[in-house]
Amino acid sequence: MRERVKQRIVGAVVLVALAVIFVPLLFTLEPPRAVDTASQIPPAPDIDPVPVEDPEREEGFAAPKPAEEAFLPADPVVEGTPATPATPVTPAPAPGPAPAPAEARPALAGDLVEAWVIQVASFRDRQVADELVAKLLAAGHRAYVRDAVAQGATTYRVFVGPVALKSRADADKIAIDKAFGVNALVLRFTP
Repeated sequence: MRERVKQRIVGAVVLVALAVIFVPLLFTLEPPRAVDTASQIPPAPDIDPVPVEDPEREEGFAAPKPAEEAFLPADPVVEGTPATPATPVTPAPAPGPAPAPAEARPALAGDLVEAWVIQVASFRDRQVADELVAKLLAAGHRAYVRDAVAQGATTYRVFVGPVALKSRADADKIAIDKAFGVNALVLRFTP
């Protein structure tokens, strides 16, 4: 008899456990929560409308053809008449300067345009280099100073340029040599 009592007690415990789990799911006592339908987007700003005038055609320009006529050939072929072969039209040479010879055009060095600079002088004193730069700038040259370490000492090199054509750099070198009494060097520009 004790075995039957144990089975009934276990059955009652299982039924109470199931009731504790499923009764709250079936019968909710809380009212349904209201969904907030208010927008978080701010209201539209007040913007005054800007009047836009209709465009006006400038004088001296003809009105365009209607779309139906814009792409028609100039001389339509009439049925029954032989078509005349079109004569090729050679375009007139474009006005302007003639193309420069190949040696006068800038060259490419990799992805960059090859450029040239003129090293005018090299000094150990920054003040002397700055004075020469001031004179070169006054003469209309694009001059600047770069410092470099040579033989364990800092030197200040004065450069003019860069220019894209080596012939222009050579011409500027000759002018600088005459004007300032130096023997400048023409070097490739490295940024």
